[in-house]
Amino acid sequence: MPSSSNLSKPEMQKMAAIGIGAAVFVFVLIQFVTVPSVRRAAELKKDIIKLKESIKKSQVLIANAPQMQSRLVVLQQKLKNYQTALPTRSDMPNILQSISGMAAESRVKLLKIEPLRSEKQEAPAAKPSTAKQQGKQDLTKAAQPIYMEIPIQIESKCGYHALGEFINRIETAANVMSVADIDIERDPDDMFNHDARLLIIAYVLREETPAK
Repeated sequence: MPSSSNLSKPEMQKMAAIGIGAAVFVFVLIQFVTVPSVRRAAELKKDIIKLKESIKKSQVLIANAPQMQSRLVVLQQKLKNYQTALPTRSDMPNILQSISGMAAESRVKLLKIEPLRSEKQEAPAAKPSTAKQQGKQDLTKAAQPIYMEIPIQIESKCGYHALGEFINRIETAANVMSVADIDIERDPDDMFNHDARLLIIAYVLREETPAK
């Protein structure tokens, strides 16, 4: 290889140009091939880490699946109990049937069982109102309890012991009820059975009126 002292100026310029070209080629190779590959490798590494975390979470969920299933069963049973304790108004026939069953089990003869209308059951029809009045109505509606009271008038014939057992069954029934009033009249012709009138309050879930 000729030394730089034996090269002419044009040859030295040519060698310099070749060196610069080689440097440019290496730079371009790094920028357009190596750098994107390194960047892609870094992105893949992040994706792999996220995927591993997702796999771990999935493994935990799978491991806890029996426990979660048991928890779901418990929650479903609680919901069922709540729905039984506070049924909807449409379940009133079932409530009346339940009361009749408790009366029969307590040896109480029902002469009459009738749901009554209550002022607390339904609000009067709303009149057209301004935006301000509408706002107040919305606040009033939001403050209303989620339940409503339905009085049930009962006329029966029974003895004191049977009546006490019947009242106890009403007060401890699965669906929430209470005895609001009791009136007992002695039957002069039957010393063991008397005329008893009860006012039972059944509590039912207030159903939302569908928006028109």
